[in-house]
Amino acid sequence: MGFHAAPLLVGLRPASLLSFRKDRFEDFEALLDTYRPCFSCKGIDMFRVAEGDAYVLLLFYRTEILEKLLADESAQAVLRRYGYPCGDGLMACLHHLQLRMRLQKSFPHEIGLFLGYPVADVVGFITHKGQDFCYSGYWKVYANEEETRALFDRYAHCTEEFCSRLEAGCSFPELVKAV
Repeated sequence: MGFHAAPLLVGLRPASLLSFRKDRFEDFEALLDTYRPCFSCKGIDMFRVAEGDAYVLLLFYRTEILEKLLADESAQAVLRRYGYPCGDGLMACLHHLQLRMRLQKSFPHEIGLFLGYPVADVVGFITHKGQDFCYSGYWKVYANEEETRALFDRYAHCTEEFCSRLEAGCSFPELVKAV
């Protein structure tokens, strides 16, 4: 989790989407329950975006930050295009995302907005069907390449530092930051 979600865990990103194979854990639900207090006291919530017999796709997110990002008019314009009930709050939007995942059987491209991707990059990906991007890293970049490359570098450095500190014996809850 530290490797895949470090930028969220230290407050650089509003959310991370992680897939877990449930049979790799003796009791997956119990494991989640052990992490819940750490996440909760640091301002991180969890939402089940999709689930099957073997896998679960969880969105870990910082509520206040995500609400602010999704309140942006340009983000709401994109979400409304796909039927999101923007005026009904974050949970209503998350439930709509869950429904779209179930109906599409794939990732709806607007999911990038929930992960903190810039609106211009989400719209660019949708418009260009994932092609003609100027750079690719944590997502495909269609605007502000230089600024986004610097952000990707920060994410990579954060992940490296987080994992190094874990390996050096720091406890996971100690490394997760409240924002």
